[in-house]
Amino acid sequence: MKKDNKRILYFDSTSFDRTYSKLQKDLGGELLERQFILNDPEIGQMYLEYFDIGAPFQLSINYCHITQDLYVKDTNESETTQLFILFMRKNSSIKISDYASDEMHLGARGVKYNIMLRQNQKDVFIDIDKDEEMFWIGMRMDLDKIGPLININKKDSDEFIDYLLNQNYYEESNTELESIVEELFHAQKLTIGRNAIIGGLGLQLMGKLLIKLFEHKKKKLENKISEETLTKYFEIKDYILSDYNNIPTTKDIALKFGIGETKLKEDFKKVFDQSIFSFITSHRMMDAHRLLRSTDDLIGDISKEVGYSHLSKFTGAFKKYYGYTPSELRGSKRIKHF
Repeated sequence: MKKDNKRILYFDSTSFDRTYSKLQKDLGGELLERQFILNDPEIGQMYLEYFDIGAPFQLSINYCHITQDLYVKDTNESETTQLFILFMRKNSSIKISDYASDEMHLGARGVKYNIMLRQNQKDVFIDIDKDEEMFWIGMRMDLDKIGPLININKKDSDEFIDYLLNQNYYEESNTELESIVEELFHAQKLTIGRNAIIGGLGLQLMGKLLIKLFEHKKKKLENKISEETLTKYFEIKDYILSDYNNIPTTKDIALKFGIGETKLKEDFKKVFDQSIFSFITSHRMMDAHRLLRSTDDLIGDISKEVGYSHLSKFTGAFKKYYGYTPSELRGSKRIKHF
């Protein structure tokens, strides 16, 4: 990760309060209770907020649009070892590194979140490109809270912690996790019941992330997948999601990538935890949900954008997936994200 002539920003992530105070000292902006707000034409915009939700972890919901290139050194001086999770919202990305492993473009190749158990000597380095708009969820908890939260015994918990300790772990998100993240961003804009809703969603997200990671550890031991195979299947993923109006058949995919259909189906499920059909459907529904919440586009136009030529079929598929129709989602009283 090269600094070049980028402005260097020193980040103190020992606690959210220290993070926000350091940002105000270095950049200016406004410091409110559990919030940091910056609106500077020379630097850009930041809206960072953390929540006291009575859970065994802390959660923050964040937005950043910087008008200059930044290089961030993130240092943690906590006396305890903490688990940090950085979950990028769909279509957001940053470059992250710890200098012990290769730089990862978080948000590229489908990688949507970063999990790291950090001791106080562990620094993280982040590149933020000019005019990159980013939305992310930050979560942190002490390591002794991990086992009880996902209901595993001390032996498994200790092994899990050893597996995580001072390692950077990057994972392809799934639509279930992305849906919770979207709900968190929208819940942030509520007035009544805001903290309770965010607390419930935060517990869901943390629990599902830790379970997914714990299961990944077991799978890694039981069924190793080569880096070459992973690269190929991420290429397949990009191919099948490139055009919702021309979704390839399993036979088409197998021929294009030189893989037998049976092996394609088996390995795809190993890599993405879903069948090809379920994977495509999930992404279509998630993209539709995001567009319904974040734009004023007509429902019929959104239907076509995610590959449904008939509105009735789209409405039926959407209701089957989410339990409510696109119109019901649009008619909800939740405030749209900024």
